[in-house]
Amino acid sequence: MRTSHPRRLLLAAALLGTTMACRDTSTTLTAPADLIAPDARYGATVMEPTTGPFRLIATGETGPGALYRVFVPAAWNGDLVTMAHPIRDALAPVTLSNELYMDSLTTWLGGRGYAVAYSSYSRNGFAVKDGAQRTHQLRGLVTRFLPAPPTRNYLVGFSLGSAVSLSLVEQYPAQYDGALLLCGMVGGSLTETQYLGHVRALMEVAYPGVLLGSTLQVPFNYLPNAGALQAAFVGDPRKLFTVASIRQTPLPYVPGMFAFPTLIESGITALTFHARGINNITDLVNGKVPFGNVGEHYTIGTIVEPAIPISPMIVAMAQGLDTTVARYRMDVSAANYLGKYYTPTGRLQVPVVTVHNMWDPIVPVFHEDTLLRIVSDAGYAQNLRQIRLPQYGHCAQLGVDKSLPAWMMLEQWVRAGAKP
Repeated sequence: MRTSHPRRLLLAAALLGTTMACRDTSTTLTAPADLIAPDARYGATVMEPTTGPFRLIATGETGPGALYRVFVPAAWNGDLVTMAHPIRDALAPVTLSNELYMDSLTTWLGGRGYAVAYSSYSRNGFAVKDGAQRTHQLRGLVTRFLPAPPTRNYLVGFSLGSAVSLSLVEQYPAQYDGALLLCGMVGGSLTETQYLGHVRALMEVAYPGVLLGSTLQVPFNYLPNAGALQAAFVGDPRKLFTVASIRQTPLPYVPGMFAFPTLIESGITALTFHARGINNITDLVNGKVPFGNVGEHYTIGTIVEPAIPISPMIVAMAQGLDTTVARYRMDVSAANYLGKYYTPTGRLQVPVVTVHNMWDPIVPVFHEDTLLRIVSDAGYAQNLRQIRLPQYGHCAQLGVDKSLPAWMMLEQWVRAGAKP
């Protein structure tokens, strides 16, 4: 079996950078302090920018601690775009900080005459339930800032926010006209949490002693040691290849010269994301077991890229992992919670456009396969348009230049009524 030279690996990994950085690098929408003041007319703090596409930017609070922001353009086209942000660390304060490309997309939409609104949600972490509640509240709240009710209501979701937006567009098809879902957890909460749990459970056996805690709980504020993981993966790449070849844990990698570096990055990233979320998810389900692999057989998948050859040794190692991996039985109430918040019904009665990187280490592209199957089985495939980009990373490179073509597609679809 061929492996990358360690020095080349480290160089390539450095060039790739981390996929955990998900913050927008564009300029944040601000204004001089003397233009910001509470305004009794709106029940919010109002900013009146002297430059840019917006005549009014309002910030307020709704629900139990949920903040919101509304952008009203100088030349409003009559439509509203409501955004749903990605996951934020459960221990971080609730703020209106804008991850990913929300600021730049907001500015561009404002230039086209769209009003834009988004919520902080009232809690961080795996807040699919709360995010849907707080985001849906905005639809009625923003009318106090607009001269008339919006003609059309769009949703835009990022990562976990895509699950929030998908749940709203499925539950309230008469109130939303279309949705754009970027790098989304569109296969559902169970699809995502089971994937991360399987990765963690198998890695514990493949590389014993490198990870702290367990599949069900990690130490407070713990993140895996990326350097130790990389050293373990480089020291025995066969085990990493094996985990990536198992059908429950298809760690993504870029075929070709970056196969091994991106596979290492995917392993580290998936384990880190599991550590960021498992304690929070357990709290959400009242301490019940939120992951289960009893009855699962960890076998080699049927679709494997040539960059990872499947040899008898890999098959044997997979059998060994299946025999020795720790087994957990998911609590019924935990499964019900994660299924309710949220598993897609597939009943897409309005246009939905999704955009996903082909090699996403946090929310793998198989979420799109799951969504397509659910939507097709429900008989609504005509309302789903999926775009897969040949890029690596979670939401990486999905800035305005990549999201705008998808937005223009959705906009034309909603207005003209013809699927692109």
